Amino acid sequence: MTITEEIHNNTATLTLEGSFTYTQRKLFQDTLKNLASQNVEHVIVDLAQVPFLDSAALGLLMITHRQLVADKRKLSLAHPQATIRQIIELANLHKTIPLIESAVAPLAKKIA
Repeated sequence: MTITEEIHNNTATLTLEGSFTYTQRKLFQDTLKNLASQNVEHVIVDLAQVPFLDSAALGLLMITHRQLVADKRKLSLAHPQATIRQIIELANLHKTIPLIESAVAPLAKKIA
């Protein structure tokens, strides 16, 4: 998985490409830690290019949401493919983390 990060007006868009599974948790967590020092108020995780996510990724998204809320910040999920949306809905994650469908800002820098 690769993560492309863009920050605009205190909102960070993280575009994920590839399967989001347990093995990618460190990359995702390191990216979030990097954002913590940049006064980001809203983190949008763009899932348009994620064909699969496992239960560990769902758990990580929930933990991330709770951490951001504790810091008075916000997490949203954007553009999930039909299968990913179904997984999110089966896990009831959409009831806690908002799903957005509007355009996400263009890509900026890639993080291996």
